[in-house]
Amino acid sequence: MTDRDDLRRRLENLEAAVAALQRSLEILQRAILREDLSSSGVPEPSGQSTPPEEPPAIVPAPAAELQPQASESPSVPPLRPVRPSQADWLQNWELWLNRLGIVLLLLGIGFFFRYAVELGWITDAVLVAMGFIIGTVLMGLGWRLRRRAIFSQFLQGGGLATYYLTIFAAYQFLTVMPWGVAFPLMVAVTLGTFFISLRQNRAIFAVIGVVGGLATPLLLSNTQMSRPLALASYTFLILLGSWAIYAVKGWRSLLLSAFWLGWLMLTVSITGQRLDRVVALQAILALTWLGFTVLPPWYQWRDRQRAAALYRPQETAPQPYGQAIALFNPLIGLGLSASLWQWSATRTGRVFVVFGVLYLGTSLLWRRLPQPWRWVYSLTGLVLIALGIVVRYYSNRFILAPLAIEGLILHYLSQHYASRTLRVIAHLWWGLLGLGFVGQLLFTAADRPPLLNLAFFAHLVVLAAAAASIRLPTRPLYWILGYGVTMIWMQHELAPFGTGAATLVWGLFGVGLLIYGLRRDTSAVRTVALITLIITLVRLFFVDLINLAAVWRVLLFMGFGLIFLLLSYFFRALWRRSPVESSRISEETPTNESEENP
Repeated sequence: MTDRDDLRRRLENLEAAVAALQRSLEILQRAILREDLSSSGVPEPSGQSTPPEEPPAIVPAPAAELQPQASESPSVPPLRPVRPSQADWLQNWELWLNRLGIVLLLLGIGFFFRYAVELGWITDAVLVAMGFIIGTVLMGLGWRLRRRAIFSQFLQGGGLATYYLTIFAAYQFLTVMPWGVAFPLMVAVTLGTFFISLRQNRAIFAVIGVVGGLATPLLLSNTQMSRPLALASYTFLILLGSWAIYAVKGWRSLLLSAFWLGWLMLTVSITGQRLDRVVALQAILALTWLGFTVLPPWYQWRDRQRAAALYRPQETAPQPYGQAIALFNPLIGLGLSASLWQWSATRTGRVFVVFGVLYLGTSLLWRRLPQPWRWVYSLTGLVLIALGIVVRYYSNRFILAPLAIEGLILHYLSQHYASRTLRVIAHLWWGLLGLGFVGQLLFTAADRPPLLNLAFFAHLVVLAAAAASIRLPTRPLYWILGYGVTMIWMQHELAPFGTGAATLVWGLFGVGLLIYGLRRDTSAVRTVALITLIITLVRLFFVDLINLAAVWRVLLFMGFGLIFLLLSYFFRALWRRSPVESSRISEETPTNESEENP
């Protein structure tokens, strides 16, 4: 009985809320109607009448249709037009004034300390104590004024920056604080910053903690922290803290700062030094790669599951988390691993290809992976495979063939995932590949024997992949560029046979296109065929007429003459016209005959 009463109360509250929303929509529609009438020059109605029994539609009709109903609507005070809120304007000014004020305050404190030390007013120890006091005062004021969110953030951020700078100056310049005291204080400030970010739910403090924590080894340079394993281990511990906060809060700014600065510190730890304990360093690199690979999609999946459990399934695509780093994460990790172990180009290429296949297979086979991440991992896999091929076969001219196959796969995946970003990347991929292919055709000679070499078959693979990509929904520019590249490729491959061979193949290519256009009744193909035949004739008269021997010149001219005569004879038989075109031609034909034979 209690459950029924509770359910009845909930229904009554829901009905009251819906009625209130309906009244608000009616008032809003009448206000929009008044604006439409005033903009069209129709005077506003002054009389009042009873409201209609049925609620008006939410979407307003045009002003011309609503004019007869204007006198029936009750008089409602017109609403003010919507304008940008002054709160946004004040907040922007407050934000910039806070930034400028805290920067000038910190600079002023630094100049004051330097001036006081030069004049001998205060000792180094007192100077350090004053720095801690100023940082504490800023923190206290920020905490006291935490209801002023922006102002409080800048005060507390300035206090945390004062702590970091004071410890850095006390150890590095004033030498009044040993490393054994300065380093724990830096770590304590970092941990306190993480705690404040969780307590106040502010991402800026977590970012300050990550930046200050990862910069601590650089600010407090020491022989102990300069060891590769010690620096890498400390960096990984800071990353663990940032991952823990991200797993709870999901702050993207925290993830991006931890990613870039963390990999930067790991790069510093393993480059330019004599390395020992390589296995331990590799384990840290692997765990870092794994953390940045798993954590962002896991958070998005958990967030979606939580929304589905608490409210309802999300109707829109979920907000992507960390997709910007998904492509760079394996590239940096594998690059540092190759530098750590000093792999050869062959081994590096193989490892990149293996990881690329792993990413590509995961994106295609693991259905529980969030949809926005599947195409990102597919793209990452293809990029890794392409880099592996380039690193392994960088001096081989045949690498364009597998890269063209990858371009075809990119176009297919862009259609499969309906991703505009992936489609743009596929266009860029083919643009770079096309430039490399045309460069090979223009600046390298054809291999021997002609038409029976690996370069010829590699070029065939590139053209076949391009033709298959054109079959997918692409832009007409692909057809134009594909046509031009095909003509250049014919000239390149047939150059060893002389100029007449390329002219003959161009002509046959144009004839084939014309027959195809006639059989399919495609005007675009027929136009391209006619352009090809015109280019062939220009080459025949201005190139072959001068360079060919007399015998080949006779055969080429006679052959093209016979081909054109045969085309003209079978033109109507080859053309599969549409019914409308056929009826029009059949109607015009008797008229022409009657005019010729009066």
